[in-house]
Amino acid sequence: MRKLIALMILLGAFAGRPAEAGVFTQSEMEEISCAALKMQLFYYYLDPNRDQKVVNFPMTCKGVKSTYAMPKWVEPGVVEMAGRKVWRDPVEGEISEATLWQTPVSIIYEYLDLTRKTFPPEAGGANIQPGLLVKEYADIRIRFQMSMDRLYRARTREVVMGDSMEGRGRTMMSQFVLILKEMESIADAISSTNQRRYADAVLASAMLSQDSFRALFRAPRRYEAPPRESGSAKVVNTALTMMGIILMFLAVQAFFAMNDEKTNAMMGDYSRKVETFTEAFSRQFININVKYLVLGPVALFSLLGLLTMNLPAFFFLSALGLAIGMRTPQFVLTAMKQARGKKIDTQLMDALILLANCLRSGLDIVQGFEMVSKDLMPPISDEFALVIKNYQLGMTFEKALGVMEDRVESKMLAYMIRAIVLQRQMGGNLTKVFERIVVDIREESKLEEKTKAMTAQQKIQSIVVGIMPWVMVGVMFMFQPAVMIKFYSTPIGMATACFCVIWVAIGMKVVASLGNIRV
Repeated sequence: MRKLIALMILLGAFAGRPAEAGVFTQSEMEEISCAALKMQLFYYYLDPNRDQKVVNFPMTCKGVKSTYAMPKWVEPGVVEMAGRKVWRDPVEGEISEATLWQTPVSIIYEYLDLTRKTFPPEAGGANIQPGLLVKEYADIRIRFQMSMDRLYRARTREVVMGDSMEGRGRTMMSQFVLILKEMESIADAISSTNQRRYADAVLASAMLSQDSFRALFRAPRRYEAPPRESGSAKVVNTALTMMGIILMFLAVQAFFAMNDEKTNAMMGDYSRKVETFTEAFSRQFININVKYLVLGPVALFSLLGLLTMNLPAFFFLSALGLAIGMRTPQFVLTAMKQARGKKIDTQLMDALILLANCLRSGLDIVQGFEMVSKDLMPPISDEFALVIKNYQLGMTFEKALGVMEDRVESKMLAYMIRAIVLQRQMGGNLTKVFERIVVDIREESKLEEKTKAMTAQQKIQSIVVGIMPWVMVGVMFMFQPAVMIKFYSTPIGMATACFCVIWVAIGMKVVASLGNIRV
């Protein structure tokens, strides 16, 4: 009862519109009539028992007379489609591919023909209310949706419906989906009492119907793979690329040979830096060849550039490897100093307890250092032994302690050294100082563990921010190596890579700084 009352109110709202305002104009009705005729012809094309009149069918659309010649592919194609069973219905039995396509085409014709008969072109878009057609449009939409569902689900082992009509089926199905959307919008247009919205929906359906009809006469678009190079062409291109790289190496060598003074200055500066880093590593009790740290990244990135077989990419990656290689020794040295300092921090409490016991037993601080160097494990035993060795070679004990403080990154060790220096200069109870430092180390270790637990999420986020972009790039290289190499070999690709590196580093720094706690 409520639905009947609502429908009466709706029809009354339409009836209240001005009588002189027609739903469709004359040209719009001609467009709809033309679309209905083309859908009728489309239906007959898919019939294997079609009349010969359909082969060259005269038609008048919007006052223009024309003759539509049936596409050449229809004659053999429809016979094959009619013999291929793609759907089994409990009531209708087996349905052929051609019949399955005829169903939505006939429904579209019925849909357009309903509008054409309700608003005849000769009436100039008569003012008949669209609300009276709600039931008919709803029935057409439901049947059209069911026919589309069959189209998408029907298939055999060899073909799907998108492959029908020599590949034109995909275009048809996409256009039919848009027509279904317009059918659905008609109900909204009628409920809004807006006749213009209703007319636009029907007119759009007519345009899409004519597009699907025109697709019958166009060749289907197919993907054509780019032509592959022959084996000899690949060999020639590879040889030319390798020759170009060798010539560029020779050009660089000739450039340096022509600038001996600058080259010698650069090599001398490089040798001094290598010696400085070698000494810094030896102070950390680490024997390492610094040249490998510099040349390793250069060789690795140059090899990657060589594999791309692209000169710009080769020089870009080589320059990037050189920049990374020049900074690698400092990075490795800093990381090793920090790691060694943390190990010494974990052993410092035992060393302080041993020193305090030595002082209580009557030994002096130098003898306590000797006990630590003999009884504890490296790296703290090596540091204390080096202090004793420097002291025995004539260096003052305070100076030897200062050298150890410069060499080891440990805040608590620095506190211990300052306390020893002050005690030797001004006096005091060094045993009590050591005991206090032990208490401070215990409290600080508890606080450090707590802060690590609180900032673990930020550290993991910074790692993810830094790693995930390169993981995704690696995955893309695995699946599309040629495309990725081609893109990153261009200037815009190289600029994009540099831009990403800079902003990823900034993102890691920002996220990591969120976990910094200042005490």
